[in-house]
Amino acid sequence: MKRLAIVVQRCHAQIAGGSEALAWHYAQLLGTQFQVDILTSCALDYRSWDNTLPAGEEWRDGIRILRFASAWPRGSWFNELHRRLLHSYAQDVERGGAGAIAWRAPLAEQFVRAQGPWCPGLIDHLAQHHADYQAVLFCTYLYPTSYFGLETVPQHKRFLIPTLHDEPPAYLPIYAQAARRARLIWLTAAERRLGARLWKVEHGEVIGMAVDTAPAAPAAAQRPYLLYCGRIDESKGCRELIAAFRQLRRQRLDTADLVLTGADHLQVREGDGVRYLGFVDEAHKHALMAGARAFVMPSRWESFSIVTLEALAQGTPVIVNGDCDVLADHVAHSQAGWSFHDTAGLVRCMNLALDLPAAARETMARQARRYVAGNFARHTIAEKLTACVEGVAAG
Repeated sequence: MKRLAIVVQRCHAQIAGGSEALAWHYAQLLGTQFQVDILTSCALDYRSWDNTLPAGEEWRDGIRILRFASAWPRGSWFNELHRRLLHSYAQDVERGGAGAIAWRAPLAEQFVRAQGPWCPGLIDHLAQHHADYQAVLFCTYLYPTSYFGLETVPQHKRFLIPTLHDEPPAYLPIYAQAARRARLIWLTAAERRLGARLWKVEHGEVIGMAVDTAPAAPAAAQRPYLLYCGRIDESKGCRELIAAFRQLRRQRLDTADLVLTGADHLQVREGDGVRYLGFVDEAHKHALMAGARAFVMPSRWESFSIVTLEALAQGTPVIVNGDCDVLADHVAHSQAGWSFHDTAGLVRCMNLALDLPAAARETMARQARRYVAGNFARHTIAEKLTACVEGVAAG
């Protein structure tokens, strides 16, 4: 059987969502046709890159996971470089530019290494064993596992799955240069448009990710509720979401709740209708989605948003940040939700979702399910992904 490698910064069953979930998903889809190795770090925490898991080999569901130790944790040097990067980005925006960061490659590559996880053993493995693989897929553009790993693999067999966001690091020229030297797999047409704008790359296929479409029984609840699932973090817009909900709550008194699940990096203060459930399993998550009046995704930096599509698959309307083209496209194409651009708009959308008449809700539910089933069914994504990779693996 032909062999593939998928390189990703973290891989563990505890890590839900994001590029880590995408890498595991692609490994499962490709595992029916190829022997797949996942090459990754020993880290669980993306903020420190501490070597929590043992280095070496692990097998899970027929997929071999090879873990390599990080040479150092993320430290003060990264914090200083990140501060400088944000300053350079803001200066260009103030001058009327798009945020271009004119850093020379040596400084930019210091930023990438310092960001972590810097795993020399992973890079050495690719340099020594790339001939064993018919293709190597690098998942997400941002980390050194992808940036430095790409150059160790012959150009004809390297794939980059950028999961690109409109964020300051994406404006570093080194990332655009790396993208131009790889075959690209995009998750959405909006992400590909962003790649053309930021990186001036026009090539690559839009493949996406499969989404579970099995209907779940709605979770029981005492009051109508809005739902957010994922990392509860400032960068995801969760602070703004909670503030907007508390503003809504003052208008509506105690008629609705906001339910949050996932890793809490904001130390959420419960009360006034805000409920934090911690981590929930997939079945419970889908039940919560099925029972929600709307699923809210306040992030402006998404390249796909698995949870938004999972909510649509349950027939639940979504409220999304309209400054994120990917999310705005999901709403426009599904006709099953609302987009907002500021706090007042978010409050208005939450009111619309809570007051939506039953007949309109049922129409949105049909449109939502149709959109996901028509574009993100497992067999559709598996066929496109396998055909894309097999074209390279066949030589």
